[in-house]
Amino acid sequence: MAENSMTYAALTSAGKEKYLFSNDNKIAYPAGETVEWYGYRRHNFELDGCKGFIVEPPHPAPGLPWSWCLQWAEAFVPRTPALQLLERGFHHVHLDVFSTYMNDEGVKKLEKFYALLQSLHFHKKAALIGMSYGGLFSLRWAAEHPETVGAIYLDAPVCSLSFTAERDWRNCPLDLKDFLLGETARHYKAYNVSTPEELRNHPKSPLNNYQPIADAGIPVLAIRSGQDQSVLPEDNIDIFAERLTNAGGNIQVIRRDLYGHHPHGLDDPTPLTGFILNNYPEV
Repeated sequence: MAENSMTYAALTSAGKEKYLFSNDNKIAYPAGETVEWYGYRRHNFELDGCKGFIVEPPHPAPGLPWSWCLQWAEAFVPRTPALQLLERGFHHVHLDVFSTYMNDEGVKKLEKFYALLQSLHFHKKAALIGMSYGGLFSLRWAAEHPETVGAIYLDAPVCSLSFTAERDWRNCPLDLKDFLLGETARHYKAYNVSTPEELRNHPKSPLNNYQPIADAGIPVLAIRSGQDQSVLPEDNIDIFAERLTNAGGNIQVIRRDLYGHHPHGLDDPTPLTGFILNNYPEV
């Protein structure tokens, strides 16, 4: 598919020129501190008790498109589409709701964040970046608010609420055991359940709540890491991809059979960026 009429490709030439427009900037970013982030201007703030940021492109594209990293926003950044999208005029955003494990409280916090971005006249739809736990966060958000999502890039994603609870001596390296036990206890608390079965069958788990994503036709690109011992692909992305496809959804899977959970992204993230540019909605 050719790049759409928002001419993102042409904006590549803007590069990282240092905010020559800044005195005329009409976007009222939230109050907080402004810091440098990979050569870009990042606005840090707090919302509803959570730390967040908005990275400002030097030359915002028409319609104010944006990418949203749901979790691990500081991880492997140059390997993700974030910087290349900033070059093309996208804003890049994050709000840290990790402590909620994307339960109902977490969703409500992100709804407030989305409302803030809409008050700044950002595009109605975001390009979601979902790495590891960010996959769970992205898919839950997209299933509950499909009208707000233009495309989703997943990377070694958590797709099952029970992904830690169903690990035992047969499928869990010893050095991960204590960590996974701790995560399971936090999942139980966040979702007010007490058994792996309750997590597995929870209606808000992405493995059970994929139909809205399929019905909305949201394009999904996922990286599958075949040697991942932290988030087993056969219990997460493999099942999600099959169920989404069978439901009429749109998903592509990049197989990296010899990779573990890390590193996320690609040495050259251009294909990931291209996926978002080619699928981001028209203004």
